[in-house]
Amino acid sequence: MITPTQDYRRTGHRVPERPLQGLDARVNSVCGIYRRRPGVLSDLRAQAEKIDAQAHKWKDLPNHLLQERLLEFREQFRRGRAGETALALDGALAALREASDRFLGLRPFVVQLMGALALHRGFLAEMATGEGKTLTAGLAAVLAAWTRHPCHIITVNDYLVTRDAEWLEPLYKFCGVRVGCVTAKMTPPERQKGYGCDVTYTTNKELLADFLRDRLRVGALRNPTRRLIRRMLAPQSMAQDGLVLRGLHSAIVDEADSILIDEAVTPLIISTTHKNDALRQASEIAAEMAAMLAPGVHYRANVRYKEVELTDDGRQQIAANVQNLEGLWHGLARRNELVREALRVLAAALDEGRDAAPPE
Repeated sequence: MITPTQDYRRTGHRVPERPLQGLDARVNSVCGIYRRRPGVLSDLRAQAEKIDAQAHKWKDLPNHLLQERLLEFREQFRRGRAGETALALDGALAALREASDRFLGLRPFVVQLMGALALHRGFLAEMATGEGKTLTAGLAAVLAAWTRHPCHIITVNDYLVTRDAEWLEPLYKFCGVRVGCVTAKMTPPERQKGYGCDVTYTTNKELLADFLRDRLRVGALRNPTRRLIRRMLAPQSMAQDGLVLRGLHSAIVDEADSILIDEAVTPLIISTTHKNDALRQASEIAAEMAAMLAPGVHYRANVRYKEVELTDDGRQQIAANVQNLEGLWHGLARRNELVREALRVLAAALDEGRDAAPPE
């Protein structure tokens, strides 16, 4: 059952603001330098060491009491009260650290706690190879998932998607968080199940493609208010809307430099096959016209470079042949291009035939 509030989030997204220019850009750059000041790193380290000092409070707790406290933290994060969440953050991470040690055999270091705090604050965190980025992202993902909003962990390939989701599943399960993954080979029902979890591991290409496909499926009902009205008036027609995502809210991006910079320049194209009877018929007519034209008289072909040039006689012959045709054949450039494409195919086929013929 999807509530109206959740339905509003399914196809919603935030449009980025236009890049600042001139004096505004310079002021924004100065503000960025201030936000990146060394004192921020010192604050993160001080808070992480404070969390590290709480280890003795959680070490002797039995599993059922540790889980009970974690679920209490989950309720505090779900309510989303800023002051209450801030007070619970240190204790929540300390408890998560103990749970990770017990169920994964990995006890997060101070630097990993710093990374989780940075991600929780929305910072871009740089960690060296071997410092445990996967576990760091998992700790931050638990905090995000406790809010009951969708959380996606985006990585670079399907292997890492599956590996990380399976590896951290014991920790997520103990913390009352459902984890899933979405890979390229999954069917729409499997994708819907994966995205329905609290934390979903996937790649940037799969997430973007599924979001665009969902937008195409809703079509004119992209506005959630219109979908709600349609569901009230015709509930049967909206019973299976085919959407796989439950919305975009927070994302933790692994290898951010690769995904947000290197791969961002590659366009994503969503396509499907469908019949085009008009183009098929036009291609057949163009092939018939090409067969009636004489090489050297109506056209000149360069098979090596796959080039065909129509002569004046050839253009006149094509114009005479299309007098009784309709549609695109009335366009001079379009009809000549169709015949040229047919002539390229014909010239290539004749050349292959000559090469394949046995010597006499």
